[in-house]
Amino acid sequence: MAGRAPDIWAGVSAWVPISDIQVWWEQKRKGSHAKYADHIEKSVGGRPDEVESAMRECVKRSPLTYLDKAVEVNLDINAGVTDGHAGGSVPFTHSLHAFNRVVAERDRIPRGFIDAFYWQQAVPVGSEKPERDSLYGKKNVLFRKVSKDARVTIFEGKHEIIHHAGLNWLARQRRGKPAVWTVENEYHLKAEESESESGK
Repeated sequence: MAGRAPDIWAGVSAWVPISDIQVWWEQKRKGSHAKYADHIEKSVGGRPDEVESAMRECVKRSPLTYLDKAVEVNLDINAGVTDGHAGGSVPFTHSLHAFNRVVAERDRIPRGFIDAFYWQQAVPVGSEKPERDSLYGKKNVLFRKVSKDARVTIFEGKHEIIHHAGLNWLARQRRGKPAVWTVENEYHLKAEESESESGK
């Protein structure tokens, strides 16, 4: 939506997103989440590696196809480090590749770094340690990169949304204005309270 209608947003907060449908199909073909590959095939009309129209549908439905038009949108992308492993079905590499699509080439995260980070589930040696972010509560921020009005954060978590962080960030954004990355006065949200009460 950020790429398809960039003019209407003050800010877009994305959590554990899928950015490339065909890549996700390839990642899910085997293993405990193979049902998602089946769902994709039914939605696009076949295997995208065999049926050209299915491949085109994957491209049409993938955020990466539109994200180059979102370069002026305040965009905050987040994912948990165990997502794609034991903690969920969407590898956090999708978030890093989405970030790369909306930033200048000089600010892109190298593919080798992305692959090493994902398979090790740890930030490669030599990377700068991000500052603690209180909006993420007990979830430590493991990796963060900012380029102009786009940011990507990989946190100590799984396939989940930290509502407190996302909604507090969104509350500070204004359409047509640069992204605001510092949230000094937090709003305390009922959603977070209900999550903690239910044990989520």
